[in-house]
Amino acid sequence: MPAWAGRRVTVVGAGRSGTAAADLLNLLGAIVVVTDQRRPGQLGDFSRLESAGIRFELGGHPESLWQETELVVGSPGIAPSAPPLAAARAQNVPVISEIELAAQCTNVPALAITGSNGKSTVTAMTGAILNASGRNTEVCGNIGVSWAGLVADAIRGVADPDLYVLELSSFQTETIRDFHPRWCALLNLSADHLDRHGDFNSYAEAKLRIAANCNAEDWLIYGADDQFIRENLPAAPRAVPFAHADPSESPSAFVRDQNIIWRDASGDEHRVLAVADLPVLGSHNALNACAATALACLAGATPGAARQALAEFRGLPHRSELCATLDGVLCINDSKATNVGATVAALRGLDAPIWLILGGRDKDSDFRQLLPHLGNVRGVLLVGEATDAIAEALGDAVPVQRCETLETAVAAGLAGSQPADALLLAPACTSFDQYSSFEARGEHFRTLINDRL
Repeated sequence: MPAWAGRRVTVVGAGRSGTAAADLLNLLGAIVVVTDQRRPGQLGDFSRLESAGIRFELGGHPESLWQETELVVGSPGIAPSAPPLAAARAQNVPVISEIELAAQCTNVPALAITGSNGKSTVTAMTGAILNASGRNTEVCGNIGVSWAGLVADAIRGVADPDLYVLELSSFQTETIRDFHPRWCALLNLSADHLDRHGDFNSYAEAKLRIAANCNAEDWLIYGADDQFIRENLPAAPRAVPFAHADPSESPSAFVRDQNIIWRDASGDEHRVLAVADLPVLGSHNALNACAATALACLAGATPGAARQALAEFRGLPHRSELCATLDGVLCINDSKATNVGATVAALRGLDAPIWLILGGRDKDSDFRQLLPHLGNVRGVLLVGEATDAIAEALGDAVPVQRCETLETAVAAGLAGSQPADALLLAPACTSFDQYSSFEARGEHFRTLINDRL
């Protein structure tokens, strides 16, 4: 672990990750400043951190900071090209990420998961399998808990993990420099966050960095059903596929005869459980279960623990979440489907006729990619800023209704539905035009459904 005592470090970004990084650095004896473009009234309460000696510069980034700092830690929400990070580099100040910082401050091994879709579910499943095997596992990263914060807890003695399971977004993987997880997973790739990355190739390059530092002792688990991943698989001595069909490799995880199978490194096969016994909705979750099984078993879990944990896994909120059945209509909250690929996965996972709620704030997505997957969609209900863009992309392929708000969309979908239909919120857009987060949007959908029970 580097010596931090007395080092002057500036953290850019006063959100969850930034304040956790500042707390960790302060705990290790660094002299810490946190800077953010936002003003105090737009942020949380920092009194505890201030009383611990951390200084806050809010409402802008004073140029003097870069003359007085030795290292800058950038939060995931701050693009590498953002002015404060560019200003630091112009002064030859090294810039690292919160992920790099946390990795430098712990000797506990890490397992990391990325992909365009399913990564939160796979992360949670993997943690559950490992915990069922008796590991003391902490699940963190993009799933909602800062890794730096958990490392600080371990240093304080309030936690004692023997493994970290990380979900990493492209905002976190794009700045990987030295970090290399002992086990990493690249689930799938489809266009997302092009408003930040610019184009698909840059986005994919950011994701592929999760395996940039794989060595002979590391494992890379990859989605073999994804053509782009197969054709651009990072160099890794130990690459393990998971797929809907048997990839004929050892080790691997796959579905055979509607059973999830784990084939270990010796070639021995283990039936984990039947796909029908997964409590979570959608055929795509069988693939998520394969990925989690491969990761956890390579990290020391048993197939029996995978069976137990997956049979009990009820899913995460806002991810193919069955809110209720109203007059025979399945009401499914997949508010986390904030890109086209996630919406496609949700559509593939359902056999029922679907009333599909789309819309929100566009991330420069190509909504035409939905067209091949609308075969069982009775109608599309459009909400939010992206209404015109989606309507133009879909054309006459499916009936489209402009609803503006979620309330109107839910009412229209239920009015048009028949028993055994599904009303699916899988917006293919972010929520930030009308809601503070995808969670807030999903909770509103859930409330609208529950009010009709």
